[in-house]
Amino acid sequence: MKRFLAATWFCSLSLICSAADSTITPDDLARRIEAGEKLTLIDVRANTLFKQGHIPGAINIPAALVPQKQLPPLGIAVIYDAGLGADAANEAAAAFNQKPGITAKVLEGGFASWETAQRSATTKGAGLTPEEIPFITYADLSKVQSEDVVLVDLRKEPKQIRQGENSTIAPPEPLTNLRQEFSKVRGVTRSPFDLPQSRQAVSSNSSSNPLLVLIDNGDGSAQATARLMKANGITRYAILAGGEPVIARKGRAGSGRASSTFVITRPPNANAPTTSTNR
Repeated sequence: MKRFLAATWFCSLSLICSAADSTITPDDLARRIEAGEKLTLIDVRANTLFKQGHIPGAINIPAALVPQKQLPPLGIAVIYDAGLGADAANEAAAAFNQKPGITAKVLEGGFASWETAQRSATTKGAGLTPEEIPFITYADLSKVQSEDVVLVDLRKEPKQIRQGENSTIAPPEPLTNLRQEFSKVRGVTRSPFDLPQSRQAVSSNSSSNPLLVLIDNGDGSAQATARLMKANGITRYAILAGGEPVIARKGRAGSGRASSTFVITRPPNANAPTTSTNR
């Protein structure tokens, strides 16, 4: 029994060490760059995003080109993507590790987390730039299984509206339970400045900022919150495209949903109600 417990503890420790060895935090990367350590920074985002701004000294190899790319032995390579939930860096790092002479590490939180660190420089030009709002789809968010993601619930409970003395509206459908719908994320919070604690020790040791996914009623409040976050130096966020209406439809296109509002009108002296549907 003791041998079994010791073996289990050793395997768990090995997995933790392996996970730690395969990633690097923005702060650790900045320190190693300042110390003059030889590292190859590889940006796996699209070329257009790379041109808009990247970590100084990085080279651009879009993730789709990594498997067939011929590279010399680079030693330690730090791989990063946008950090907005696509996991392109992890897949690219696995492909880089198949190439001789390359040991790939993934930058925790990607380029967005590097920007949020503030002490970390980028090649982005100074001055005003067009507003860039990153969005994440319901399909992509549903695939997320990471303690690195926190949902920011900006939704408001729908209100029941009466339409005259002889009309009533069926009670509105309740909001989707985000903890059940996206059970693999770290947690749900009502404010981007009050984050839930990680459930895993490995994640709690990380110094990178989680990806904050803003979810509203589709009324634009997520964009307003995103501007406030950006003004406070938080750049690692994404907005769920379509908000609650899209979640209610499970990501399906179209405006129909089970919670369509039914208005029941009872005209005076009428024996049967007339039903109309407001979609």
